[in-house]
Amino acid sequence: MQYPCPFIVYKRMRRLLLLVVALVGVSTSAVARTYSVAEVRNVQRADKGAFVANPDGILSAEAVQSINAICASLRDRGIAEVAVVAVENIEGGDPFSFGIELFEGWGVGDDKLDNGLGVLLVEELREVRFFTGYGLEETLTDVTCRRLQERYMVPYFRDGDYSTGMVEGVSAVEQLLLGADLDLAETDEEDKWAWLSLAIVMALIVVPLGVILIDEYRKTKCPTCSKHKLRVVKTTIVERTPTTVTVLQQLHCDACNTDHTRTIVRDNDQRNNRGRGGGGMWVFPMGGFGGGSMGGGSFGGGFGGGSFGGGGAGSRW
Repeated sequence: MQYPCPFIVYKRMRRLLLLVVALVGVSTSAVARTYSVAEVRNVQRADKGAFVANPDGILSAEAVQSINAICASLRDRGIAEVAVVAVENIEGGDPFSFGIELFEGWGVGDDKLDNGLGVLLVEELREVRFFTGYGLEETLTDVTCRRLQERYMVPYFRDGDYSTGMVEGVSAVEQLLLGADLDLAETDEEDKWAWLSLAIVMALIVVPLGVILIDEYRKTKCPTCSKHKLRVVKTTIVERTPTTVTVLQQLHCDACNTDHTRTIVRDNDQRNNRGRGGGGMWVFPMGGFGGGSMGGGSFGGGFGGGSFGGGGAGSRW
C-alpha cells in the first residue's frame, strides 16, 4: 500500500485550515456588533480632547482627528459641546431613544447653557440623527438639522463614505453656529412632501368641512321662492327613542315672508354619553425628555453635564 507524501499531506491540511479560518472570518464580519447604551464608551473619560466614539472603525483616523479638532474649538469658545458616536448597530433598533439615553447620560453640553449636540450614526439602520440641547434649539431647529444632514452628509453616506459625510456634516454645524449663511433652502424632495402633506390636510379636513357647509347652505333654500333666506325660528323635540331623536323645526323665509316646517331625525347622542364620568378629559403632558443633568466631568475630562429635550432630527439613506 502506497502512502501519500508527508509534504503533500501537510499542504492539503494547510489549505483546509486556511479555508476554515477564512469562512469563520467571513461569517463573523457579516454579523454587525450590536451595542447597548452602557457598552458605548464615553471617550471623554479617558481623553479630554476626544469627542468621537468610533469602536467599529466606521470613521477613518483622519476623520476622527478632524472632528475632534472642530469639537474642541467649539467647546473652547463656549459655543457648543459636541459628541459623535458611530456604531454598527444598537439594541432595540430605535436611534431616537438610544441617543437620548446615551447623550443625556454622558451629560453632553454645559450644565447651565444646555448647548450640547449629539450625533449618532448607526450603520446597519442606515440612519444618522442629531440631538440638540435646549440652548441650541433656536439655531439648530429640527428642520435645519434635517437639511444639514440631507445636504452635507447623506449623499456621502449613500456611497458608503461615512468619514467624509461626518466631517462635512460637523463642519457645516460649526459654520452655522458661527453665524455663516449656509444654503439650506428647501430641496425638491422636501417641496414634494410639503405638497403631499397639504393634500392630505385638504382631504381630511377641508373637504369634509366644505361638504358640511354646502349642506347647511342648502338647508336655507326656501321651497316657495328658492332664495336662501330660510331661517330656523323654533325647534321642538317631538319624539325620543333609545337610538334616535325626532325634531320639528319651524322655519320662516325673510324673502317671501312664508312659514314652513321641517322634520329631522338625529342620532340620540345621550346613549353615547351614558355611563361616562363628569365630563372630564385626559390631559397628556407635552414635550420631550430632559430635566436635570446626568453627565460626567469628573474623570479625565468629561462632558459638562447638559441635558436634552428631544430636539433634533434624523435622516435615512
